[in-house]
Amino acid sequence: MLQKKIFFATVILILIFCFNSVQAITLRGGSALPPSSDQGIAADHFAKRVNALTNGSVNVKIFHSGELGPPPTQFENTISGAQDMVIDTLDYFKSYDDRFGVMNTAFVFRSREHTSKYLNSSKFKKIADAIEKRGLVFLGNYNWMRQQDRGILSRTPIITPDDLQGYKMRMYQAEMPIQFWSGMGANLTVLSWPDVYTALATGTVDSLTTVVSASYLNKHIEAIKYFTNLREYFQIVLPVIGKKSWDKLNANQKKMLHKAANEAGEVYVKMSKQKNDEHVEAAKEELGLVYIEPPLGPWHKHADGVHEMLEEKGFIPTGIIAEARSVK
Repeated sequence: MLQKKIFFATVILILIFCFNSVQAITLRGGSALPPSSDQGIAADHFAKRVNALTNGSVNVKIFHSGELGPPPTQFENTISGAQDMVIDTLDYFKSYDDRFGVMNTAFVFRSREHTSKYLNSSKFKKIADAIEKRGLVFLGNYNWMRQQDRGILSRTPIITPDDLQGYKMRMYQAEMPIQFWSGMGANLTVLSWPDVYTALATGTVDSLTTVVSASYLNKHIEAIKYFTNLREYFQIVLPVIGKKSWDKLNANQKKMLHKAANEAGEVYVKMSKQKNDEHVEAAKEELGLVYIEPPLGPWHKHADGVHEMLEEKGFIPTGIIAEARSVK
């Protein structure tokens, strides 16, 4: 009798093991930055926590350093189901909804706290819901807030908007920054991130909008030495999952992915602050970086006119900037 009980218990355990093995889901996620970056470290933490919180029923495999392609390609692949996830900034989403242009238009948000309140407001939820209908689901509560200020890295000092007129600037493939910095007077060349170093070394461009940490790691500061801190806008990095992949998960798995995203966001903030401080100091000591903190009043005043132009020409919905600024 005892042997029969042991036999049946063993069979049940084997069946449970086999069932769990069959049900396990592997999600392929992409990140444009290396695993040693703040984003890479947080992405790996996210993957680890998903595995733990779902008891191994969901596994996330992160492909770093743009292995799955540049961010725009990865987002399209995630919508189609060719990959499951992307961990990157919100800078690319205007192609899916014009209202997203407000997120990376310079000088709209007052602070990181203001940005966070907007992202967690009912106003932004309408945009997030629209993005989900396009095939992408945002994970967590938008707490992957980059702790590095954005500004302009340049070959010569840039103090006021007048210094920017006609200046050769690299821009990434995102509509609102292209339109905004053209409106501010820069002479733009759109280049992918891996091409920036060569463009700086050869003089194809003389500046780019960036954070010091990213440009230190990619050796841009070997070529150009002046960083003007404009607090351009406050970047959010975010784990995004394709709706097709999302719909394969059960309710508890979905809950755990949100939880893992929030936990990884705390790691990201800590690492982002640590990496920023380390890299700014190293860039100054090793490469002679000159860090400029200009008066921002002239920049904001000039930007107000560009904001009006962007709305008048339909690059961004009328009233969206005022709506974002109204969030307290």
